[in-house]
Amino acid sequence: MRDKLEHIFTYLDDNSIQYFLLRPIDFNKEVEDIDLIIPRSDFNQFLNLLHNDSKTVYLKYSNANESIQLFIDDVLLDIKFNICFLPRKSLIFQKSIPYCSVVIKENRYFFPDVDDEVLFTFWTYHLLLDKVKPNLSSTYMIYKSYYSTSWDKLINSAFFVKWTRLIFNNNNSEARCLIKLFFTNNMMHVHKLDNKKMQKLAIKSNRLIFKFYFDKYYFKLLRLFGFIKKRRTVLEIKDRITYEV
Repeated sequence: MRDKLEHIFTYLDDNSIQYFLLRPIDFNKEVEDIDLIIPRSDFNQFLNLLHNDSKTVYLKYSNANESIQLFIDDVLLDIKFNICFLPRKSLIFQKSIPYCSVVIKENRYFFPDVDDEVLFTFWTYHLLLDKVKPNLSSTYMIYKSYYSTSWDKLINSAFFVKWTRLIFNNNNSEARCLIKLFFTNNMMHVHKLDNKKMQKLAIKSNRLIFKFYFDKYYFKLLRLFGFIKKRRTVLEIKDRITYEV
């Protein structure tokens, strides 16, 4: 698996495709998917390269907004076109982010080669806004080992404060209180519904209640009718992405 992953990241780097690895990868374990952000224009360029190189690939639509699934040699790239949160990515931010390559740490993990406050910010909000419980994430134990002592400094970093305000607007102080409780309780929630509290606060802060429930049932219908499971060719997706760009 490590060889396949290294090949994919080298291919992205060699072809100047902008990307950001949202969460580290432990290549000593079975890898279910790779979470990447790739801008639409770069993704379209990526598809052109894959098509011209005659690589064996296929795609599926995702169960969330701003997302698509790309399969290369049985490795799933779960690609987002923007930073987005909540279970079906109903909260979308079209903001520039520091795209970067990856580095290998401890001869075991792929990490984004970026300032720690950037990774910490996006990883934390993935655990707290996208999951039912933080410890259900496949990267929870890595997160805990890396930030068990440094979290106090990182939640006060300029990048984390900026994104907390973007996500929660006027309710960012309440959000910070919930986050501090999470960390002071050994990165476990005090109450089992604390992630729901965070999600509801983000929904309320962005007036997303209609969109949140619309997305919930819209994607459920797409699953029921088999629209998401269908395999699609590069050309099928490329035409649509070109139009959207």
